[in-house]
Amino acid sequence: MNTGATPRPRVDSWERTESTLTPSATRPLLRPAPRSAMFFPLAVIVAVLPGLFALNSWDLTPPGPWWGMRGLAVLDGLKIDQTAAAFALGDPAEARAYQTIAMQPPLYAWLEAIGLAMSYDRDPLATVLPSYIAGAAVVVLVYLHGRLWFGQGTALTAAVLVGLNRGLIGQMQQASPTTLGLAGALLALLGYGWRHRVKVESRRPVPWAGSGFWTIVGGVGLGISLLSVGLFGLAVVPAALLHQACLGAGSPPAERVGRWWQVWRRESTVLTGVASLAIGLAIALPWHFAMLRAHGAEFLGALLEPFDPSVGPATGPGLLGRLLRLAPTALPLGLYGAYRSIGVALSDETGERNVVGRIFWVAWMSVAALVPAFWPEGPGPVLDLFLAIPMILLAALTMAELAARAIHVRTILLLGPATAVSICWAASGTLRRAVADLNEGHASASTLLGLHLAFDLFLAVVFASRLVDRWARRRDGRQRCVIGVFLAVVLVLTTFAGIREATFRHRETDDLLTLRSMILRRHREQPFRLLALVVGDRFRPANYPADSGPAPGGRLRFILRDALPDTPERDLETTDALLNLPDAPRLVIIAGAAQPLSYILQSRLGLEAIHPGRQGELEAFATALPNPRLGSR
Repeated sequence: MNTGATPRPRVDSWERTESTLTPSATRPLLRPAPRSAMFFPLAVIVAVLPGLFALNSWDLTPPGPWWGMRGLAVLDGLKIDQTAAAFALGDPAEARAYQTIAMQPPLYAWLEAIGLAMSYDRDPLATVLPSYIAGAAVVVLVYLHGRLWFGQGTALTAAVLVGLNRGLIGQMQQASPTTLGLAGALLALLGYGWRHRVKVESRRPVPWAGSGFWTIVGGVGLGISLLSVGLFGLAVVPAALLHQACLGAGSPPAERVGRWWQVWRRESTVLTGVASLAIGLAIALPWHFAMLRAHGAEFLGALLEPFDPSVGPATGPGLLGRLLRLAPTALPLGLYGAYRSIGVALSDETGERNVVGRIFWVAWMSVAALVPAFWPEGPGPVLDLFLAIPMILLAALTMAELAARAIHVRTILLLGPATAVSICWAASGTLRRAVADLNEGHASASTLLGLHLAFDLFLAVVFASRLVDRWARRRDGRQRCVIGVFLAVVLVLTTFAGIREATFRHRETDDLLTLRSMILRRHREQPFRLLALVVGDRFRPANYPADSGPAPGGRLRFILRDALPDTPERDLETTDALLNLPDAPRLVIIAGAAQPLSYILQSRLGLEAIHPGRQGELEAFATALPNPRLGSR
């Protein structure tokens, strides 16, 4: 039946969609990400690239070679206790140094063994990769710490300052558990911080079950630290306790939990802290108990006094000297940030997230500064970096507040000259020696003249800062220019120091890696049946403790064990002892011997040079290959 309606024309689906949908109703294929989402990828780039560039200049700095030998011992089947490998070392001092390293927690050695097993020819670089990866994780964790309490700008600035810190880059270039233990401690503190941030934002006590994830994260981080550098991991406990004490002292009496033994009833912080500590101890204690049963008091002594000849004691030249050595560009900013944070915490009554974060970083830095006083024989590098990170976080906070104009621009009158003095002190060894001579009463006329010139330069910097203050007074545009230039100079100098550290390399490492390549090439042509090592007293590191006896730093021993793991080794005192060795394809290494291998003895033994090295310090000889032309005749 015809109703009089006009039939609708057929329209293609694409045309119908285009004609009926408005532009506001269309949805893009990919939703655009906010600008803030770019901060974390930038932090990852800062964490990866500087260390990756530094891997091109990785170094066999002691005790890194001993850790490499420990990783080789794990590959040989000594998975729990690697001290038995010390009996194969001919030098008693070498055996003692390796045994002390072998009694340290084993997590880094296990990771080394995984890298060496995955490498085609046991590349020594595999022993440094865990340190590099853990160092990159440290930078990412610093970013997360900054983002936890403050904005992403502060977090990214802190990541840049830490990722380009010369101390962290130097440790990422070495086979050492320093960065791994530091990453575990930062993860434990991050778990504590996230749990406490939830409590601050919710404005009520958080039930224990609701914070279980961060409790596990904190416990795993503590276990990683305890299995990497031993007792250092427990330093996170007093940092958290001091933070809780500061928060409890600043809260009103009505909000306090009552007597100390009733804290657990209204506050779950104690329970979660105990649970995290229990998880960490459950991860680390089985290995410690096994080593204590096997070695007793010797193991406890090695755990309390870890051997590291590459650095001095953890106390060093004092707290200020340590801070100047760790982060000279960030030191004045960090100290000012700590001073400002204490003032804000004393005057605040709201308990906001940023105030709690300030108190946490100051408590962390205070504990890190006091630990070497109670443990002077502790692991110096990781204690130094544990102190540098909260100071850098406070420095990044100061830089962010300067950029946001939350701090008056005239503060640069104080921070500018202080930063200049800090950088000059850290960069000039002559200035440090002159001040030391003046304190000891051995200053000469030239020393006094140099100190006078340095003081004149300091007065010139102060005068220049006063001129800049007059130029920028009551001019907002000029003030912004001053702040931008100051912050840019700090970042540029930090970058320059980090790149300079990344390009550093010892000559011994180059020689030994070249020697390893020559050994592997010759071993493929004619397998060695015997390895003879002639070591003299001159082949010793200058920074080895004098009271520990003469002992090499382990560089040569590690390279030879890595290149020829199945070749028998003989340690000799003189080159004349080579005549008593059995006649077989052999490799002879002359390292620092007082008597070099003469041409007559070389011809008599049928040896030829494969690596000249440096005369009298590192030379390699191998059994001459048969001449195919002579063999055919």
